[in-house]
Order: sequence, then structure tokens, then C-alpha cells
Amino acid sequence: MPASVRWHPEEQRNPDGSVRRVQAAWLVAEPTEAEPRRRYLAYLGNSPHLTQQVRDECQVLYPEVEIDWGAVARALEHPPPIEGLDLETLAQRWAQMAANQGLDPMEVEIRIGGGWRRPLSNLARLLSDSAAVARMERTSGSILAYMLEYHADYAYALAKLGLLMTGQHTELEQLEAEEATELKGAPRARQVEFWRASAERIATSLNT
Repeated sequence: MPASVRWHPEEQRNPDGSVRRVQAAWLVAEPTEAEPRRRYLAYLGNSPHLTQQVRDECQVLYPEVEIDWGAVARALEHPPPIEGLDLETLAQRWAQMAANQGLDPMEVEIRIGGGWRRPLSNLARLLSDSAAVARMERTSGSILAYMLEYHADYAYALAKLGLLMTGQHTELEQLEAEEATELKGAPRARQVEFWRASAERIATSLNT
């Protein structure tokens, strides 16, 4: 009877009383002809780490189950992507949403910012001001629309993050390669044009 990792959504209460949805991992024994029902062996949580205690307990409790611990560890590194992701929501909660996906927000920002820019942190500071957010919504109708109009680099950073968090790694790599060639030595106006067009295209694809 082979084992695998299954992910299920659950609600987690934050210290401030708000509730967020996260993905939690379970170690399960998959069905076989001899045992047609899936068996849930161990709850690994929403920030799962394989401990020696879990390994030892499973060995004692489920000796009949074949567990490839290397494969389990690799599966835990890749939680399922967020479904129905939209850049408007991501703009307001990007660090928390990245962490919920098992991503390190600092590493994410280094990649999205090309190693030296910090567009996501800058955006987070901007959106921490409720008056500023209200002004954006009055001016352009939404946070994303405002970013596309006045801060195309922030909108572009969110679009790249959206690709990363929905598991579209090939598309992100292609975009990064295009960015390196298109924007090298380009004037500011051309950079803004590229950022805006890319962000609009990705936002549309994420919402369809």
C-alpha cells in the first residue's frame, strides 16, 4: 500500500481574530485492490515539516504502508496553487498569501525585484495607508487599475508574483527572459509600456 501527500483547505484564525484559508497537508495511504479505501495516516499541517517523530510513528503504526520519505518531502515543497487568484487581492495580502503557499516572502521579493528592487514591499507600505487606498479607488475604481495607470512597475511585480503563485513557472521564466532583452537600456517610457502591457495580459489570464 503506497503513501502520498494530499492537500485540503482549512480555515486558520489569526491573532487579530480574522480567518484565513490555508492548504493543509496529510499523509495518506492510497487505495489498492486489497484496500479500496484511502486511509489518512498523519496530519502534517499547513506549514509541514517531516520530523523524525512522524517517521517513527508511521513505521510503528503502519508497517504495511510503503512510504517513500524522499518523495513525501518533495511533495511538501510544492503546495497546490491558489485557485481563483486575482491581482487585486494579491496587492493587499501578497506576503501572507505567499507564505500560505509555502513560499518565503523575502526570497520571492528578491526574485520578483530582480535581486535589488523591492516593489512588493514598497507596494505594501503604500497600501498600509487606508486613506491612500480610498484615494486610489476613488481615482481609478480599484487598486489594480490605479497601479496600472500610475505605478506600472508595481502592477508588473504583482503580475509576476501571480504567475509564480499559480504554478506557471514556464510563463514566468519566459517573461523574465523577455524583460531582460526588452528593457535593457530602454528609456523609461518603454519600460512603463512593457510593464503595463504585461500586467494587463497576465491579469486577464488569471481571471479567466
